[in-house]
Amino acid sequence: MKVINAFVVLVVVIAIALPAYLWNEAKTDFSHKRQYERNWQLQLPSKFKELDQYTNQGGFRGEGLRYTIFRTKEKQLSSILKSTGGRKRIVNYSGDTLHDNERDIQKYVENTLQPLDVPEDKTPDFNGVYSWQDFNYESDRLVVLYYPNKNICYFVEDLR
Repeated sequence: MKVINAFVVLVVVIAIALPAYLWNEAKTDFSHKRQYERNWQLQLPSKFKELDQYTNQGGFRGEGLRYTIFRTKEKQLSSILKSTGGRKRIVNYSGDTLHDNERDIQKYVENTLQPLDVPEDKTPDFNGVYSWQDFNYESDRLVVLYYPNKNICYFVEDLR
């Protein structure tokens, strides 16, 4: 009798815990933050909070434009975006406000945001102080702008 009671309790615990675990995994696996981590082999801090996202991605493979705004508590860009390594050979460039022209960061961001109809108050302020990272893989590109005074990160992605 004790064995049957223990078995029933075990089945009930599993019946409650397993769906809760699967739901939590599904929720975190399909977050926008997780998509950036998978697509670009990056490890983003857990303290990233998504504020807004604009996208025109419609293809099965996720091609298109995506613009996401995150708030962070991190103080340095280099500590925010860490590569997890992997099979993709992703070319990475970085700089700050003074080195913007060498990669045409401002022009790329403005051209990418134009078809997304992003409101003016949600676009990066290129007159402020910021750091950037530029990731390239084949014809795909991700530019991340970090504004330390605001603790805001802008992710601008073009997947082709």
